[in-house]
Amino acid sequence: MQYNEGNHETQALGHKCYKLAGFVSFQKKDGQLMKLNGKQRMVQQSKQWLSDALIELMATEDFEDISITEIAQKADLSRKTFYRLFKNKNAVVDFFCDQLFDDYFQVLIKQTPQPAAAMLDTTLNIFFNFWWQQKSLVRLLIRQGLFDHLTAVWQRKAIPRYGNFIAPWHLQGTPKEVNYIMAFQLGGFTNTLRVWLDQADPEEPAVIQKTMIAAIHQLSASLKA
Repeated sequence: MQYNEGNHETQALGHKCYKLAGFVSFQKKDGQLMKLNGKQRMVQQSKQWLSDALIELMATEDFEDISITEIAQKADLSRKTFYRLFKNKNAVVDFFCDQLFDDYFQVLIKQTPQPAAAMLDTTLNIFFNFWWQQKSLVRLLIRQGLFDHLTAVWQRKAIPRYGNFIAPWHLQGTPKEVNYIMAFQLGGFTNTLRVWLDQADPEEPAVIQKTMIAAIHQLSASLKA
């Protein structure tokens, strides 16, 4: 059957507007929830459908071989709608990486202030357990050569939020200095994440957390020697 983009879009939107009745009318912006109007809800939901469609396609196809038409058809939307929402498929990857970071940061900032050692342990516990729950998607990004998208989004969004996460190891400095500090810290986290979850049989979060705690303590002790 020939694909009729216009008719397909019209029929799909009729069905999807009905589904939106149960859609939560809030969206995160810079980590904060904001209420959406009807049009904004439709835009956000359409972005989510396109994102889900690309992730599903990447499970069986190489990212470079996936076309915009495939993504739009899988999402039950038109190419015109796709380009109204995203510049290209890389922008879709950035979209769901952005969502991942926001979800992670919301968990991270719920910590209560603690002494340095306890807070480090809690922070690593949150880090490894959160990404363990997302390991299928992280492994998919690694396999498709797209993990750097997550790293770039993380660096870009973490810098302005540096002051929102009060940690004993955070230093005060100029924006340029904070940029260097975050690059150093995040590089350790993201490279560990990549190496850990790229394994065929990665360790449980508690195991890798124990290893990292031991390494940090050894580094700290060596600096005092």
